[in-house]
Amino acid sequence: MLGFDSDDGRHTATMVYNVFGERLYVAGRLGAPDGYEQPYHSLDFTYSWFPTESIAVKGKLRNILDGTVEIEREGIVVFSERPGSSASVSFKWAF
Repeated sequence: MLGFDSDDGRHTATMVYNVFGERLYVAGRLGAPDGYEQPYHSLDFTYSWFPTESIAVKGKLRNILDGTVEIEREGIVVFSERPGSSASVSFKWAF
């Protein structure tokens, strides 16, 4: 994780990279092999701007690397999904 906060407190930014190792997704039954979720790499970015004490604007980019989720059983991919990237902007006004 990398973060930045401006000296005046009006801007913040974070870049977060996350990956996990192979993990059990479904336990095999009646002789079927276990299914394992393969490592998934994700990169997210968030930027916030506080122009006044009562207004906040935030932008987010999620899953910038656009990775694929895969489930394997005995080395064979039995499920594959690309969840896609997303972007959002929010505005908050407290009065």
